[in-house]
Order: sequence, then structure tokens, then C-alpha cells
Amino acid sequence: MNYENCRQEMVDHNIPLQGTSASEVTAALLDLAQLAQHTGSATIENLGAIAARMLSRLLVLCSAQHGAIFLGVDERLQPELSASNQKVFRTLAQQGVEEETAHALLSALPVDASNMKSESDLVCWLTYRLALGEFFLEKEQFSDSLYHSQYSEELTYEDTLLPQVRHPLVALLVIGWTANDDSECASLVERGHRLLPTVIDAIAAVIVGILQVERIHELEATRNRVSLREMELLKAELLGTVSHELRSPLASIKGYAATLLRHERRISREERHQFLLAITEASDRLEVIIQRLLEVSQLETGEVTIDRSPVDMGYLVRESIAAMEESIAEKQPGRFIFKLSLEHADGTVATSVPLILADQRRLREVMDDLLENAVKFSPGGGIIKVILRPVMQTQETLAESAEDGQQPEQITRKMLEILVCDNGLGIPAEHLERIFDRFHRVDTRLTREVSGLGLGLTICKRIVEMHDGIIWAENRPNGTGSVFHVLLPIDDIPFM
Repeated sequence: MNYENCRQEMVDHNIPLQGTSASEVTAALLDLAQLAQHTGSATIENLGAIAARMLSRLLVLCSAQHGAIFLGVDERLQPELSASNQKVFRTLAQQGVEEETAHALLSALPVDASNMKSESDLVCWLTYRLALGEFFLEKEQFSDSLYHSQYSEELTYEDTLLPQVRHPLVALLVIGWTANDDSECASLVERGHRLLPTVIDAIAAVIVGILQVERIHELEATRNRVSLREMELLKAELLGTVSHELRSPLASIKGYAATLLRHERRISREERHQFLLAITEASDRLEVIIQRLLEVSQLETGEVTIDRSPVDMGYLVRESIAAMEESIAEKQPGRFIFKLSLEHADGTVATSVPLILADQRRLREVMDDLLENAVKFSPGGGIIKVILRPVMQTQETLAESAEDGQQPEQITRKMLEILVCDNGLGIPAEHLERIFDRFHRVDTRLTREVSGLGLGLTICKRIVEMHDGIIWAENRPNGTGSVFHVLLPIDDIPFM
């Protein structure tokens, strides 16, 4: 707020632009405008000091010695609040007056009233009401008896649909002067009546700024509480999932080992061999679980690095398919058929695909996880197809030095697309965006029967992103399974 703004403010309130009062009002408006600006960058801890400075500046303008600023509700609710032992007002700032005395004045004097004497000194008081139309007191701040009072009957139908009922918030100013006689008291009160309207909008701007900072702080605190609650739920889910996954192989190991110890002499060599195989299998499963937990922790803390070298994804996928066929050959013979298709960018058959610079061991882990996922969630078996093909991806980016309004720049990258297609259960639409989250599992009867921590896709996503790639999933048409897409950049590989 500059001088011209202050001048216009006084014109709007019909204040003469000459004399001492005009200069005092101008100075007060400028100071209050600076305070309003300070609230924009203030922390919640600084609000009390800002409110105190605002009140002090107001008292200087009015040549007053005592004052307080309160926040409360519309005066028609005050009797109801008092009757229900609710706090009628919140003290925003006070100077030269006890809080109890100021509260008593608000109860004894109607708004915009003046003149009240104390027993010892002649003290003149003025109360002033300021509406803050964009701020409200929420329903939960009232008792149930107040909320269901006569005022709640005035709510509209739309109001009843809101989760909270809101009542207008007001600011109440209490200004006091110490005078020698009634004549001086009347003169001082008249000065307050004359000057307060000229700065009331500036005062409102400071108070609104304070309330906005409080609201932002409250929203941030609420968000933090929600985040903490979600973190606690995640921890509970983690503990439940991990304990279940650990308990199962441990129970197998313990059961078979106990049987061997108790009935060693009565167990044949063949049975002993089967028991030892079962213990070994459970131990391997336990080792995988621990490795997955450690790997996720390392990926999220940045402890994992990418060792890039030229990689032939066609050869890598063939190795992964061969390993998967071997692992399921004994338990699920003939239920799955794996196919690898190499394609050109136009979809025609190719004999090879471009090499990429990547960490071969990490990408092999991604392929193993995607193929294992396809097998797990295809209970009826069927064809699992992997397609490799080069594609062009266009991205819109905005340079850091770009000016406002500049159109984003389009960058085209050559990528190698990997598609893993199955004809299993598919993925419910509400889970498509969350399946890469840690420990997230689609909550169906089948997935509760399928073992796993729910970390495989999370690890895949982290590894792909470390290669500057993208991974996502979608359902195939007519609910005939799902398709996982992986895009990895094809870089110019120097001649080795």
C-alpha cells in the first residue's frame, strides 16, 4: 500500500486530507500494509508478534493506553456459547489490560459502545466489530447442544450436505484511554470513533493474513497426521506380510527338521532325502525374501549403482524364458507356452533388435520378475508372449530458462519396448496405478493364496527408472489378461 492508496482509503471514508490526523492515518496505513505483507512469509511462531505489533500501532494511532483484539463468532451466538461453557473469544493480542478484564468488557458493553469507568481511575472504553467474511468457525468447535440450537434451523439444504457447518468469524477490538474527566473521556472516544473506520480494512488484511497462515499450518499438520497414519498402516501391512512370508518357510524347515530328529531311525533314506529337499527349498525361499527386503532398502537409499554395458535384450530374454521353463517344468508341465517375438518399428518380423547400454544383471532380474508375475496370475496356464521392438517416444519438456508462456519443447527418443503379455486374470482398474507400490497386492482370493511380498514390481520399477526408462501395465481387451510395458532408451553405442 503506497501513499496514493492511503490517500484513496481516506477519501473513501470521507477523512479530510489535511491536518495531523491525516498524516497519522497515512503512516498507520503504511505500517499496517507492511505488516500484512509480512504475514505472507511468516511462520506460525511469528504470528503472535505480528498481532502484537498491529495492536500497538492501532493504540498509537488512537492515542490509547489499553487494548485487545479478539476473534469470535457472530454476537447472536455468544449467549449460546456462554451457556454451553464454550470459549466465546480467542485472544489475538492484548496490551495494558488483563485478558479477564477485556472479556468482561465485551460481555458488559454492546459492540460499538463506549464509556465505562473503573473504580480507581477514569478509563474510557470503545468496542469495535470487524467481520471476516471469508473465515468461519467450524461445527466441531461447538458443543452438540449449541449446534442443534435455533440457529441451526436457518441452514439451507445445501448447508446440510456439507461435512461441517460453519459460522462467520469476527474480530472484536477493545480500545481504552485513561482520562482526567468526563470531557476528556468523550473527546478521546470521539477520536477513536473517527479514526478506527479509516484503518479497519488494513487491520482486516493483517488479521486475514494471520488466519491464512494458521489455516495453512493446520492443513500441513493434518497432511502430516494423514501421512503418519498411512505410514503406520504401511508398517502394519509390512509386518503382517513379512511375518506371514517368513513364518511359512520357517514352519516347513522346523517341521521337517523336528521330524528327522524325532524319527531318524524309522525314516527311510528316500524319505530323509525328500525331507532334506523340502528343507532346502524352504531355505531358498527364505533367502529370497530376505534378499528382496534388502534390495528394496538399497534401491530406495541409492546404494545400488548401474553398471552399464552393451546388452542384447533378445539374448537376455531367451535366457530368462529358458530359466522360467525349467523352474515350472516339474510342477506345472505343459501348462505354459512361452513365445519371443522380435519386431521392427512397423511391426514386421525382425531377426534382432538394437543393443542398449544397461546393467545386464539388473535387467535380467526385471525380466525374471515380469515372467514370474505372468505365471503366478495366470492360474489357467496359456501363452505368455514377450515382444521386443524399437519405438519412438515423444516427450514434452520445458527448459529451466524458459520464460512464462513459452511452449514446451518436444524431444523424441529412440526406445526399445518390451511387452510381457499373458492371458490370465488381468488387473482391476482401481489397482493399475498402485501395483508398483511397495507391498501392494491386489486383494482377491487368488492373490491371498499366491505367496510373495509384493515387492517384485516395485523393484522392477526402480531398476527401470535407474535406466531412464518407463514401466506401466494395462489390461488386454475383453479381460483376457494383462500387458506390462517397459521402455528403455537406445543409445548410440561406440565401437568396441
